[in-house]
Amino acid sequence: MAVSKKGRRKVNYKGRQYLWYVQEVNKSIPSEGGFVAPVAERYLRIFDTKKQFIIAYRLPEMRDTAVLLKIEGVHFPRQPGAKEIEMPRWKHDNNRYPTADFVRRLIDWCMTETEE
Repeated sequence: MAVSKKGRRKVNYKGRQYLWYVQEVNKSIPSEGGFVAPVAERYLRIFDTKKQFIIAYRLPEMRDTAVLLKIEGVHFPRQPGAKEIEMPRWKHDNNRYPTADFVRRLIDWCMTETEE
């Protein structure tokens, strides 16, 4: 199946093309009084054109100390078999909208195998 490129930005990393976009997801969280309040979460979604590498990086709020990274594809060299990783914040993730440079840094972090 072909990958839709409409509304996606392109970035190249080591000769491979990746597509990315920012997705807003409304999540309902019950408050202490019993009322459900919707909270908007923003995810940076990155995938390659072969659909082997697919991740969703939750864009952090100012108060967050760690960030959630969801792995949906089969190719993730940093931690094979993982579905979610909590990673530390970077100094480059303070922008409301990520840049192509930040996307390349995140892909590089994901493609770097950890040393055990």
